[in-house]
Amino acid sequence: MKKYNKELIKFNLKSYADDKAKTQIFLVYNFDGNRLRYYTGKRIEPKYWDKEKQRAKPNYSNAVSLNQFLKTTANFLEDKYNELKILGKRITIELLKDELNNRFNIGDEADLLEKYDEFLEASVNERAQATIRKIKTTLSRLKEFQEEKKFRISFDTVDLNFDERFKDFLINDKKQTNNTVAKHYKNLKVFLNWATEKGYNTNLEFQKFKAKQNDGEIYFLTWDELMKLFALEIESPKLDRVRDIFCFGCFTGLRFSDILNLKQDNISNDTIQIQTLKTRGKTIIPLNKYSRAIYEKHKSTETYNLFNAISNQKMNEYLKELGQLAEIKDPVQIIHYRGTERIEKIVPKYEVLTSHVARKTFITNAMMRGMSTEVIMDITTHNSYKSFQRYFKIVDDHKRTQMTKAFE
Repeated sequence: MKKYNKELIKFNLKSYADDKAKTQIFLVYNFDGNRLRYYTGKRIEPKYWDKEKQRAKPNYSNAVSLNQFLKTTANFLEDKYNELKILGKRITIELLKDELNNRFNIGDEADLLEKYDEFLEASVNERAQATIRKIKTTLSRLKEFQEEKKFRISFDTVDLNFDERFKDFLINDKKQTNNTVAKHYKNLKVFLNWATEKGYNTNLEFQKFKAKQNDGEIYFLTWDELMKLFALEIESPKLDRVRDIFCFGCFTGLRFSDILNLKQDNISNDTIQIQTLKTRGKTIIPLNKYSRAIYEKHKSTETYNLFNAISNQKMNEYLKELGQLAEIKDPVQIIHYRGTERIEKIVPKYEVLTSHVARKTFITNAMMRGMSTEVIMDITTHNSYKSFQRYFKIVDDHKRTQMTKAFE
């Protein structure tokens, strides 16, 4: 184990009044008659600090990573001093500070939000565009939090205090639901794990962060509603295209992004063969008479993709209009949770129609019509059987409702 001269390199805390408040950890280095005092960027409550050992006590939650950081910092400084000495350079306090700054990327480069931008760039070739957009949205919320709450976000300050304040900001200031908050936390933790692996972060308190997520309602079209929409006479070309894209998802189980990415040559011999954008999984989906009819209507030798592009926002907007035209208006219950608050309302079903409902419609109707779970999972590229448990309950409840209606 590498050792350093304890008489020359020490760590101590800034003077403090409150034993429970985090205070700065400083490195002090005596060399050649000079004394360097340098803020390490780390803080700790004094009650967890062992003055004699100049380390965090074992009962400190982040003791292992913090003590390792202090050790490697001391080793770095000693090695750098010896290296400069061998090179014959004049060693000054300013020179060693610059070396430490370079090591820790002190300055704008070390800012957590700057590193988040780097993380986004690194994610472009590894994650789907929809995922990138969600990660960017989380970055926007972090920037808003820093600006509005005057809370400087750094790797050192992302602790349990940040957790409490950021969560409060999202729920009470931005009025976001628990599920939306949970998605932001998921993105943040993915980033922080990346930053830790890259060596930018040594603060592991984020691993304790928890954001409660509630199971969302599964909205789907019944077979009768789907047939009504499929057969609907539509004069507007844009609404006709939106109906076909949506119904194609209802009959194939493909995600909206995969449908728009579908190439003419992905379909041959009555079969779709595609690698999905989200999971990168390959799937083979036989056409049925409904999906085949839509394919025959849109196939062309003049275009590369089967369907012309449309934004998800516009798609969802037009779907609600279509739902009204098709009179898909049975009441549905919308339940959201914001913190401990339960928010509930009843709306006609056309108001909940989105591009995501197509995939849920496929899964639910396929199960109701006898398709095996294994085949459905293979078509939809689901890897987890657990994700289908909610659908079993939906199907059972629907059968019970239909039985009651039929024999009342």
